[in-house]
Amino acid sequence: MSAAAAGSPIPGGAAKLISCVLPDDCTDRRLLAWLRGQKGVTRANSVYCRGHSVLCEAKAPKGKLPEPTLVRLVSVVVEPDEADVLFDLVYEYAHVHRPGGGAVLMTPLTFATPFALPEGVADEPGEPTHEGHPDA
Repeated sequence: MSAAAAGSPIPGGAAKLISCVLPDDCTDRRLLAWLRGQKGVTRANSVYCRGHSVLCEAKAPKGKLPEPTLVRLVSVVVEPDEADVLFDLVYEYAHVHRPGGGAVLMTPLTFATPFALPEGVADEPGEPTHEGHPDA
């Protein structure tokens, strides 16, 4: 029986979604490891996408689309009161300011459910760490 069917409210509330389009160079993995390890963020995801003119200028013959590039889309759900600070930190940590570094945007979410990891959940094998990063 779901929480709603049992008469208890579904936990959660308003949140913000930080979305990053990043180059496919493991920046997304380092960012996710840093978000979890240093900021306690557990509501984040990264997926492969095809991008046009996101990371660099794309030229194409008239009437044709430019050749797509492989990019990573990172999505991070955060509490509204933490969103502005985390947005700036993500921008800096992922080095979005570098040439071809990507883009970051933030949008409001009407509702998001909190997600807590059980105690003692280890990082995945081979997961990059934030060690060695200038901001670590």
